Amino acid sequence: MNRTQLAVNASTERVQLISAQAEARARLAGVLAETCTKAGSDWAAKLVLSVGAGIEFAARAPEEARLLLPDAVAIDPALGAGAEQTSDFLATLLRRGREHFPLAATMPELTERAMVGSVTSLIGVKLLNGEAALLPTLRQPLTQLLLTPYVGRERARELSLRQ
Repeated sequence: MNRTQLAVNASTERVQLISAQAEARARLAGVLAETCTKAGSDWAAKLVLSVGAGIEFAARAPEEARLLLPDAVAIDPALGAGAEQTSDFLATLLRRGREHFPLAATMPELTERAMVGSVTSLIGVKLLNGEAALLPTLRQPLTQLLLTPYVGRERARELSLRQ
């Protein structure tokens, strides 16, 4: 195979990876939208159910989930922008909690982005270690972590134990 053919093959593979990443992001967005619809108007309930649904998505489709995480750049640097879009999407959903909870109004602007980064890092470690089946054990502590800045420590613990 000559250099031109190698370049074409690499380019085709990159396009396929980017497409797979976009499809995975759309599937995750659909799962979260459906979950939020079931939860009604209660933002905290939406978060509790969405964390569970997101973890279930990653446990069922670990290869797809890895494409959405920041470490996807290790697979191919071209996946970095898509991983960033996923993180932005999740942070935007989380940021909506500020509208419902005065406690959150004074948080630094990057709070949601930092929380999403922490959560995706923890999930990514499990996926990289081939431990997707263990992801459900993270549901309660991650839910509590994400709720705490909005509802306070005690209420976050209480809500995270309900699912």
